[in-house]
Parts: sequence; structure tokens; C-alpha cells
Amino acid sequence: MSLFTNFSLVAKMATNDYVGFTFFVGCMAMMAASAFFFLSMNHFDKKWRVSILVSGLITFIAAVHYWYMRDYWAVNMESPTFFRYVDWVLT
Repeated sequence: MSLFTNFSLVAKMATNDYVGFTFFVGCMAMMAASAFFFLSMNHFDKKWRVSILVSGLITFIAAVHYWYMRDYWAVNMESPTFFRYVDWVLT
């Protein structure tokens, strides 16, 4: 029997869970911004590339934390305050 038999990698959300959906949309928006920054970095002047790279890293970190916040909300139905503070400190 596998260790992960009862472990779900993605928490299930109810179809009317607007808070969880908001975390999901925030995560996808941050991931899209990260992709934009990373993929368009070479199209910027050399002096702006470090700023674009840092912007991509910040939005990627935020996307990961929003994903964790969505899962925490879906499982516990509580505000993921800890993840918010970690996200604010890192970004």
C-alpha cells in the first residue's frame, strides 16, 4: 500500500466557494505575470532586465503562496493568515 493512497495533491473546492476561487484566480494571475516577465525579459533594454527578473521572481513566489492559501482554505475553511505573512515577508 502506498504512502500517498489517501493523500490528495489538490484540495477539492465546492463550486460555490468564492473565497477559494479568488485564491485560485490570484494564483493563476501571478503565474501568468511570471511567465510574461520571464519570457519577455530579453525584449527589454539591458538596464531593465534585473528589474524584470526580480518582478518575475516576486510574482512566482506569490503564485506559489496563493496556491497554498487556496488549499489551506479548501481544507480548513479558515483564513490562511500564516501564508499571507510569509508571502508578504518574501515578496
